[in-house]
Amino acid sequence: MNLAESADMGNATAKARGWSEVGRTAQGRLRVTGQHRHTLLPRVVAGVPLLGIGLAHAMVPEASMRPLVEAAGFPLAGLISPIAVAIEIVAGLSLILGLWARVGGLLAIPTMLGALYAHVVIDVWPNGPDNEPPMALPLAVMACASYVVWRGAGRWSLDHRHNPEL
Repeated sequence: MNLAESADMGNATAKARGWSEVGRTAQGRLRVTGQHRHTLLPRVVAGVPLLGIGLAHAMVPEASMRPLVEAAGFPLAGLISPIAVAIEIVAGLSLILGLWARVGGLLAIPTMLGALYAHVVIDVWPNGPDNEPPMALPLAVMACASYVVWRGAGRWSLDHRHNPEL
């Protein structure tokens, strides 16, 4: 079997799986998703807290991210804080809309690992003890984001509308 026959066999396999031309590129594979509807729940469970907390960090002066980053001992708090807030907002929107949902999940996981680390390390919450979210929140967001990375955004998503034949 020569190289051209091998490439044709790969194309036939991709078409048999239902992958279009877009589905075979790296960019397309990030957006490929199935017909499943149940992934709406993990997308919302991960996306709503990310978006809500990110917007709170950006708009509410008492809920600034910088004191949390400094209290956790992360270096370059002035640089990391706005980047982390932007990542929370982008990941939350991505997951809620199901637009590049796998990328949103990949952004959410390290962000929530940082939040989990902050929960473990910080003794006295700098924004006040009433503003400390429960430890289960970053764990739930990480679990749901990981599921979206694994399964894709599902039928009720903009990723599915982008590639509806799958």
